[in-house]
Amino acid sequence: MSMKFNTQSCPLRLSSELLKALESALRNSNIDVSCETCLTIVFKDESYSVETGGFHPVEVRLVKIGEEWQIEYITDFCFAGNGYDAELVKEIDFDFANNYGFHLYTGECQLSELSELYNIWQNNFVHYVEMGVFQVKITTG
Repeated sequence: MSMKFNTQSCPLRLSSELLKALESALRNSNIDVSCETCLTIVFKDESYSVETGGFHPVEVRLVKIGEEWQIEYITDFCFAGNGYDAELVKEIDFDFANNYGFHLYTGECQLSELSELYNIWQNNFVHYVEMGVFQVKITTG
């Protein structure tokens, strides 16, 4: 299975390694992507906790427009708070569909303002996927 991604309309550079990681996650599932128009891929480190830390959960939303897939958003979550008061919150959001960005400590901004952070995040995420630290869950619709 080879997916065709539309990278031209994306306001930030999507590395070939990131696209390969997404394709690999889908290939390892039993989902026939040719029949779908929307997919949500969740990458989760089952051991991630407030007490021990770990790798942040990441959610990637893909939408199919015509014959090409586009990344609608990538969201990285983290725990905020301590102990029993801690909750999983959105730390970083790259909203490609709306050219919008968010960081927990700086708030909303244009996606272009997060380009350096995105490049670092993308590189790290690809390496974490290659290390096999995530369990992957995919939902359709």
